[in-house]
Amino acid sequence: MCPSPALGFTLPPPLRLAWTLRDDIRANLRQAGLTGENDFAVWWLCCGHEAFPAAASVEIDREGLLHEVVDRGVTPDSPPLTRLMDFVWRFRASETARFDRGSAAGRAAFTAWFFTSAVPEMALWRLLSPEQRSWLHEATTPPLAPVGLPLPRLARLCWAARHDLQKAFNPDTPDGALALLAWYVLHGTAEMQHTGEMAWRPPLPLDTPVPELGGLSRRAVLAWTTDDEARTRLDPARPEHHAAIRALVRPDAPEDSGPTRRKQAAVVCPVQGGPPRQAFGVNIIGYARGELGIGEDSRMFAQSLAAAGVPFAVVNVPAGAAVRQADGWLDACLVSERPYPVSVFCLTGLDTARLWLEHGDALFAGRRNIGYWPWELPTWPAGLADAYGLVDELWLSSTYTRDAFAASSPVPTFLAPMAVSVDRLTPVPRSRFGLPDDRFLFLYVFDWNSYPARKNPMAAIDAFRRAFPTGREPVGLVLKTMNARPEDPRWQLLQSAAAADRRVAVLAETLDRGEALGLFAACDAYVSPHRAEGFGRTLAEAMLLGRPVIATAHSGNADFLTPDTGFPVAYRLVPIAPGDYPFGEGLLWAEPCLESLTENMRLAATQPALARRRAQAGRDFIAARHDPRIVGTAYLRRLQELAGLTPERATIAPIRTS
Repeated sequence: MCPSPALGFTLPPPLRLAWTLRDDIRANLRQAGLTGENDFAVWWLCCGHEAFPAAASVEIDREGLLHEVVDRGVTPDSPPLTRLMDFVWRFRASETARFDRGSAAGRAAFTAWFFTSAVPEMALWRLLSPEQRSWLHEATTPPLAPVGLPLPRLARLCWAARHDLQKAFNPDTPDGALALLAWYVLHGTAEMQHTGEMAWRPPLPLDTPVPELGGLSRRAVLAWTTDDEARTRLDPARPEHHAAIRALVRPDAPEDSGPTRRKQAAVVCPVQGGPPRQAFGVNIIGYARGELGIGEDSRMFAQSLAAAGVPFAVVNVPAGAAVRQADGWLDACLVSERPYPVSVFCLTGLDTARLWLEHGDALFAGRRNIGYWPWELPTWPAGLADAYGLVDELWLSSTYTRDAFAASSPVPTFLAPMAVSVDRLTPVPRSRFGLPDDRFLFLYVFDWNSYPARKNPMAAIDAFRRAFPTGREPVGLVLKTMNARPEDPRWQLLQSAAAADRRVAVLAETLDRGEALGLFAACDAYVSPHRAEGFGRTLAEAMLLGRPVIATAHSGNADFLTPDTGFPVAYRLVPIAPGDYPFGEGLLWAEPCLESLTENMRLAATQPALARRRAQAGRDFIAARHDPRIVGTAYLRRLQELAGLTPERATIAPIRTS
């Protein structure tokens, strides 16, 4: 392993965010034996422009990080091995495995491959030290007759890296060195992409007529020396042959003098820049078309603003290839600018940071930025503290989430309950889903992408079978999920458990919003044995539809699920197991009591009067606290405070609720 960087080396904030967010990159680096933050910093310099184009220009002490010598060279063609070279050796292991690191010959072979292939392919020229650049362009021979040019080291390294060149040329002889020089000038620079800043600048011009060569250019003479047929029929000393000799130079042969262009992911900013065009209003930034829970957050936020008369526009953020993005409810509101002075990010804090890393300040500059961030754990990770710097304040949808952020947030935190609406419901019969009409059906809806360990669907099956053990009870359990992967062993285990009881149905599909709500209405009760919820939207929707809800009495839903409004399930706090949830190490979440879950499911099914009473109380509570008009009015008040407006001075009048 290469030595650690000098003491005091720390990742700048953008790199700290990227390091924390991208466990996939850290996993790839670990496979190559690259485990430290310093290795990640080298990766950033080499490859970060592809993953995080907008933040790739962050300055790092390259001299101390990249150019430290980790292995001294022993031959002229094997210079010292730097940290950058060591990183590439391990990072590109599938290509460098053929080089024997323990031998001088192996290190020399790697050096040749690194400078001639890896540097242009990975656009590393700017990361080389001045000494390395000079070394690559220095002469390895005296001037070669008749052109008077030396053989540059880059050409010699190409020969060392390629067996075909070794068979064709012997650079240790004058004729062989001249032939190799001719190949490099005429063909090699293009083949090896040694162009732009990396291109060899000969000490004498290649394309200017040279009197000593009878007025031919050096490039033309090099082309003649490598063409056996031309050498037999054309004589550079005869002027009448000069036109034919010049014709040997291919039109694309002259050196490309343009700048080296790094391979770079397209930087597509989703919005135009500029100051706000309006004095009051909100830019909603989120998964407006995404068919997932956090996408519904954006849509409900928009509905609440509309109910309160607050002007808004919506910037849609693509939710990724794994998520269906066909909800067009807000399509008429989508824009490619931020016309209002306040932007609200209806995204997780992680995704807000990722958005900044990918698009830079274009979505943040010149606005008051509010993070409407969901979060399912009791604290915000210390490694993501830099994300706080992207927002001016936080709106949190539950007491649980507010407390999680308030413990560490340097920006103000506000409790801002979200709106809940079922207005888009499309009534559907149970037969649409292949469900029986003569059974009391429990429903649990969850997204597999939201981590099955957190959603805990196996507990629903276990409690259901305990509550109704004979198999003859007129009940059923419906597990509605989406985004499950067939190869996931946890999914296979769930399917096996469900298949063991014919009363358990698993629906694995993405439904339109109206049809999804129709499924809620088609069932009799809702169950959620979750271990943590930031808000608990599906629970609140079921309550608003007048369904009794049985759920873990922990986290976000504790704000609205009580013994009066539903069937809270007892729990105990347990450590989050490694790998169960991002950033969960060392934290606690709920383990619902199976006996309590079982008893509450039994009560909901067998005591209809009790279930109806609590369901009605739950419906009334959600309707009063989470109605879009009530929620929108609370938004309006805070937005007026931010704008320095009293209700009398506001461009719109607040909605009075009392």
